[in-house]
Amino acid sequence: MTVLQEVVGWTLDRTADIPKSQRFTFGQRLDGLTLEALLLAQRAAATGDRAQKAKHLGELSVVLEQLNLLWELVQGRRWISQQQLVFIAGRLGEAGRMTGGWLKQASGGGA
Repeated sequence: MTVLQEVVGWTLDRTADIPKSQRFTFGQRLDGLTLEALLLAQRAAATGDRAQKAKHLGELSVVLEQLNLLWELVQGRRWISQQQLVFIAGRLGEAGRMTGGWLKQASGGGA
């Protein structure tokens, strides 16, 4: 299981607990962005074209930043605990570091 697959499962489990009045605003956005991150990683892995790979990885980096921001807002509303935020921020950070390394390699800056 990849880090992003773990993030998808974790997210789907947590967004179900967001209050119904905010589930569309936050829950669906988090679910959608998390799935988009996984699909962008898959697209990057599937292409042999460096420019396309770099494009997908750049988009993935932005999505990961958006997910971090949204999870911070969700925790600020106390819909998840501080410990849960630390967990998901760590997993998203790991995905971000992996994406950055992969992007560097795709751009010709790495081994």
